[in-house]
Amino acid sequence: MATTKKKIAEQIQRNYARFKDRDNVQGTNESIDTREIYLLIEQALNKLLKAQTFERFTDGYIDIPRCNIVSFTPVSVTADATNNRAFIDLTAIPLSLPMDMGVWNITPTGNPHNSFIPISSQDWSVMGVGYNSGTQSAGINTSYLEQQTGYYIEGKRIYFTKNITTSANGSVTQVTVLLLVSDLSQLSDSDLLPVSPEIESSVIEEVLNQISNGRISQLELNAKHENDNA
Repeated sequence: MATTKKKIAEQIQRNYARFKDRDNVQGTNESIDTREIYLLIEQALNKLLKAQTFERFTDGYIDIPRCNIVSFTPVSVTADATNNRAFIDLTAIPLSLPMDMGVWNITPTGNPHNSFIPISSQDWSVMGVGYNSGTQSAGINTSYLEQQTGYYIEGKRIYFTKNITTSANGSVTQVTVLLLVSDLSQLSDSDLLPVSPEIESSVIEEVLNQISNGRISQLELNAKHENDNA
């Protein structure tokens, strides 16, 4: 069952009013703010998605549940002709995972079966790269890539090992990027969340606990009003 931040927020508000805050005075300045709920939902999702992914690694799985991956397209490619390469800027920050697996896949827009080859950031400097008149020709990554195009991550930017915008390298000006994102604020309140149904209840429980731990109790609220009116 697909869900959105809005649906989860409404359920949290109902549960909180019914079970955790039954005696709260309606209309006071301490009433719960929907905007705060949305932020807490995003934080809870990030926490649970990362924990879920690392659990799968611990259990021996190297795949990431597809429902946790968000597609960003089209993403414009910028040429770095001076260094015989091209780059894109990340639309969102992916989760930090082994082998840079937070960036799950990159393909030319409209050509989903022609994936670029990922190179982990820690391996890139070791592998080295060499060029001869703009042609990849040296470094041990030459045999590894078999003259295909790879990519590696530096901060918020992804570099390709060739200038893919040139006609010789495919004239690629836009790509599709699949990310395991850590910035769910990119999704609107009505966008379907990239989460499996079983994680929804955990998100609601996490947010309710955070609200309850930081919420002023009715006794404290009454005492505050008495002090204000003294």
